[in-house]
Amino acid sequence: MTVEHVNITGANLHEPKGVASASLDQVYIADGASSGAWSFPEYVITAKITDISTAGQVYVTAPWAGTIEKVYSTINGAIGTADATLTPKIGGTAVTSGAITVAYSGSAAGDVDSSTPSAANAVTAGQAIEIETDGASSNAIEVEITLVVKRTA
Repeated sequence: MTVEHVNITGANLHEPKGVASASLDQVYIADGASSGAWSFPEYVITAKITDISTAGQVYVTAPWAGTIEKVYSTINGAIGTADATLTPKIGGTAVTSGAITVAYSGSAAGDVDSSTPSAANAVTAGQAIEIETDGASSNAIEVEITLVVKRTA
């Protein structure tokens, strides 16, 4: 008797293609061209600096090893006087091409800025990531930072 694939149930179901070679915690990511591959997913880390206009830093922890692929900032009000620079660092070393300049001219709540790191952006599981503000601007404005990390293990 022939059973249509769509009607297979229970113990007759099979694992997705390539599962035998997938590593622990990998997921199947479709490529949009009727195929895909097993890989580690991206994850997001967020941080908050309560006053972008006061020099200082915050630290967040990477839960898994990975590579920082994108950094975003969103301000919660207008800054004044000068641009503010946010610099992500790993182990005290600035992430290459990771700094974000938040322009004061025309700034407003909800403004989003971003950077795309190109090197010195690998983190290990449990490692601290520092986000530093130079405090060059004025007005005590909160900034939210979002790091998009491609998991590597």
